[in-house]
Amino acid sequence: MTETIDDEQASGKFGRHLGLVGATNIGLGAMLGGGIYVISGTAAGMIGPALVFAYFFTGVLAMFTAVNYAEIASSIPKQGGGYTFAHDTVGGLPAFLAGWFLMIGNIVACGLYALAVAHTLVVFIPDGTQYIALIALIIIAITFVTNTVSVKSVSGILGILNIAQAIILFTFVAIGLLFIDPSNLTPIFAENAGLPAFMSTVSFIYISFVGFELVTSASEEVKEPAKNVPRAIFLTVAIGTGVYMAASLVLVGVVPFTVVAETFTPIADVFAVMLGQGALILGLAGMAASNYAALNATFLAGARIVYSMGRDRFLPKSFDRVNDRLKTPIPALILVLILVSLFALSADVVLVAQLAVFGYLIAQAIVNFSVIILRRKGLSVPGTFKAPLFPVLPLVGFGICLLLIPSLDYFVLQLGGLLTLIGFLVFLIYGWKRNKAHVDWLNGENGITHP
Repeated sequence: MTETIDDEQASGKFGRHLGLVGATNIGLGAMLGGGIYVISGTAAGMIGPALVFAYFFTGVLAMFTAVNYAEIASSIPKQGGGYTFAHDTVGGLPAFLAGWFLMIGNIVACGLYALAVAHTLVVFIPDGTQYIALIALIIIAITFVTNTVSVKSVSGILGILNIAQAIILFTFVAIGLLFIDPSNLTPIFAENAGLPAFMSTVSFIYISFVGFELVTSASEEVKEPAKNVPRAIFLTVAIGTGVYMAASLVLVGVVPFTVVAETFTPIADVFAVMLGQGALILGLAGMAASNYAALNATFLAGARIVYSMGRDRFLPKSFDRVNDRLKTPIPALILVLILVSLFALSADVVLVAQLAVFGYLIAQAIVNFSVIILRRKGLSVPGTFKAPLFPVLPLVGFGICLLLIPSLDYFVLQLGGLLTLIGFLVFLIYGWKRNKAHVDWLNGENGITHP
């Protein structure tokens, strides 16, 4: 196996503070955020009550990739998640692209979550919509400080926020089931919404299911990663899918789907329909908690990918520095702070959500393929988790990711193409030679064989 950093050195840089609960909090912190509290209303407008089936179907599709992530994370429990998996198996351009698109996905997703929190706060500010971008920037700055202090503090915050928003969300579901009007659930599909609309909806809400990727991005900070990372991955996808289906059933069952189609605070608005304006505040509190949790988890993961690409010299070496006292990669966190702030300035929730999905899908396709290379080259660690039906599951996961991309908005595909071109230029002008030299140095110094 290609080693990008010695395990003992890694554990010296990063403390292993996260157990199974902490690792799962990272995943759920990202999953139970913008996915249901923000973009579910827009998704309902795309497809109607069939949104419930879209969440189930997306969860099933995500599980194919999650299983492959669980296997490769068991053998390569290192910082950087999908990027590191690709680097240690395939290497070269595919590895760079995996890191590049995961970095884009995480950074853009952070912008989405910051905007979502801002949308909850502007409700209480007269003419507040004009301040959404400014409020999002302040929230991002606070997140930067939290992530700089320590990963343990992030996990602790996520644990508290996950409990708070889970109570609110489960209360919403439990009460909402009593208010469902069956007439709102027919017809199942919105008018003129067929298979293309269903697939577009699945692609749009896929960002709701990427929390399992974030678990692997902090593998070097998880205790017993070969055991706890796969378990956290499966728990994240399973719990998230169940919650999404129940909450979306209430959303489209209590009111006609057209009512929530025009809002970015759908849970809060439906809460108000059920219990009055006082419940609106409760729904907004859940939305703020969930999206701030998602912002923290994704910010953490984005910085770890920047760190890992700096470590492997695809990005400047300065990004692999970890503060000796705080045990956090401050230069990487600063870069993420700057880039997330730029995307948040757009204040366009739908655009930001779809662009994040574009990045995640390409990166995860590469990671699915990396599992095949892992097995073919005998790089799997004996006794760790292995995905069944090899190589069927990696191939299916690879195909699913690529097939969902064309269903995204055409403008997003154009913007994604531009970011892809920029990535190629960064690789050719900067990363290719420096990464090759770094790998050659590792091979010569440590006797490591590059695949």
